[in-house]
Amino acid sequence: MLGPPQLLGPDGQPRRCDGKLLASLSFLALEGQATRTQLAGLLWPDTPEGGARNNLVHLLRRAEAQWGAALVLAGDVLRLAPVVTTDLHSEGEGELLSGVDWSAQPELHDWLLVQRERLNASRTARWRAQAQTLMDAGQLDDALHVTERLYHLNPASEDTLRRRMRLHYLLGRPAEALALYHEGAGRLRTQFRTAPMPETQALARDIERGTTLPAARPGGAVRAPLMNPALVGRDGEWARMHAAWAAGRGIVLSGPPGVGKTRLALEFLDAHGGGMRFQGRLGDAGLPYATHARTYRQVLEAYPDLNLDGRHVQELARILPYLGTPPAPIRDEDGKLRFWQAKVQTLQAAIAQGLRHMVFDDVQYMDDASIEAGGFVFAQLGWGDPAAPYRTIHIFRQGELSLFQQGLLDAMTAAGLVDLIEVGPLDEAATTLLVEQLQLPPRSGLASDLARYTGGNPLLLLEAARSLREAGDLPPVSGALPLPESAAQVTAGRLARLSPAALQVARAAAILGSDFDLELVAQVLGMPLLETAGAWEELEAAQVMRGSQFEHDLVAEVLLNSLSGAVRRLLHRTAARTLASGSAAPGRVARHWEAGGDAREAAPWFERAAQDARSNFRTAEALAYGEAAALAYEAAGQPELAAGVHQWIAGAKEASGTPG
Repeated sequence: MLGPPQLLGPDGQPRRCDGKLLASLSFLALEGQATRTQLAGLLWPDTPEGGARNNLVHLLRRAEAQWGAALVLAGDVLRLAPVVTTDLHSEGEGELLSGVDWSAQPELHDWLLVQRERLNASRTARWRAQAQTLMDAGQLDDALHVTERLYHLNPASEDTLRRRMRLHYLLGRPAEALALYHEGAGRLRTQFRTAPMPETQALARDIERGTTLPAARPGGAVRAPLMNPALVGRDGEWARMHAAWAAGRGIVLSGPPGVGKTRLALEFLDAHGGGMRFQGRLGDAGLPYATHARTYRQVLEAYPDLNLDGRHVQELARILPYLGTPPAPIRDEDGKLRFWQAKVQTLQAAIAQGLRHMVFDDVQYMDDASIEAGGFVFAQLGWGDPAAPYRTIHIFRQGELSLFQQGLLDAMTAAGLVDLIEVGPLDEAATTLLVEQLQLPPRSGLASDLARYTGGNPLLLLEAARSLREAGDLPPVSGALPLPESAAQVTAGRLARLSPAALQVARAAAILGSDFDLELVAQVLGMPLLETAGAWEELEAAQVMRGSQFEHDLVAEVLLNSLSGAVRRLLHRTAARTLASGSAAPGRVARHWEAGGDAREAAPWFERAAQDARSNFRTAEALAYGEAAALAYEAAGQPELAAGVHQWIAGAKEASGTPG
């Protein structure tokens, strides 16, 4: 399987193995097992399930007749027979299934691309360990041979670059070591608009001076400089927030991405005794009560001893299934108000136990049902009353609210319930104060240059500072700074320095989008939990992840943009299968199937999402999901099922009095 694939008989002679037989054996070799339905659907995606399973039976029978032995153990779950062995765990360097082209079958093609990437990640870890062992033993030529394998797998790896430089130098070839450094630095500038890491530059200087090199340390987590400077330049915003806080009005912060809205809110919260932070997540929009499910789970986990009426707990089970069996579907306004009143009672009980200050971040991602219910909850709890025992801060990205959200904000602002505060870029004086905290290389006029370059955006300024720290000494006079063109570009450069395993974990988390944790990511990747945990630690050390979320939305956006279409589709389909096996919202599963390019799988999940939305008395979302289901059925060549959904939509519109 490493290199051009071939099947060898007991006599060592190659036998013909291509097409769907090659695909089925390869899939079982790499995945370990598969159900008949899964494998048949992969090989014959456009054939109805019964026909595809029948085709698979005939394929395996023909192979057994040709070989005189069963290559696959039959049953509901298929596995390779013990007589079949592979070279997957050998020291071979060839590409997995080299030359195989399954582009005519998109899902199979995407699967192969991801398997190649996973194999390369495994090889990287194994060969790094081998190279280090050989180097520690003084077997430098052998260590260099293994390190060259690493280079061909990932030419952009700085860990590999340093190993090659060090080995060439220790073998008495300093000129070649420095040539490798300049070649690698040029590659980083061209591909990522960034400079080599400080330790790479330091190694090059040591080689140039002929310094005796210390023992090499094994490559580990990529650690970005920890930069958490004091808040600067926000005195005006702080004063307005304080005035709103004292008057009992809600605070709403708005501004462009990276301007420091969340930092300002959390600093303000800490200065007033602390509190809780709740978030909208990418993917919440359109999933009724997705944001509130997360919010109320956080509240109940933080305050597990709330004295709640059993009826209210049962109502909350509509969005938190672990609380028990929910009541009957909501059919009218009275039912909706009972559900919302349970939220009022829950939050009121938490406030009584000490939850006085709350930050609601990334409102632009929140679903409309949660926002509408949230408005009701806070209205019942005296929002805007100076005597109210709680205070709130809401945060959103400027220009990214939905029409419904914007209308609600306008109404609350007009009613004097909230103060809208725009958070803008830092001015040059504030930028100077910030730069002074970052311990950057000395240079005349650096603060004004950075203020002009970043436009006073703190996130871009911090990313630029990382770039400058990695670049080392700067020319003391004015001139072009070695800066990336954007924060996204330097973030891409930092991500490129991650180990393959950490990069895979980050990509899977970005695909999941919201409500992911280490275990879920491990399931999506089919990666051992301990290996995933190690990669997660590397991501936290590199300031890519913080807990169970990305350090900044920008990181997730860069990761998604870096994925090829094939890999992105496959990860979405894998995420859909993983989420479908749990208790994920049907709308979330449907979106992953849709993004994965599988309309046939997406359609019934959209239909379930429509029914769920209707059972929660969310007519607009129910109709939207119904339309999505009908479109998916039509795209999958199932017009009769699409017609049934259109009939359901007509009935839902009539029952709700919706025009059309």
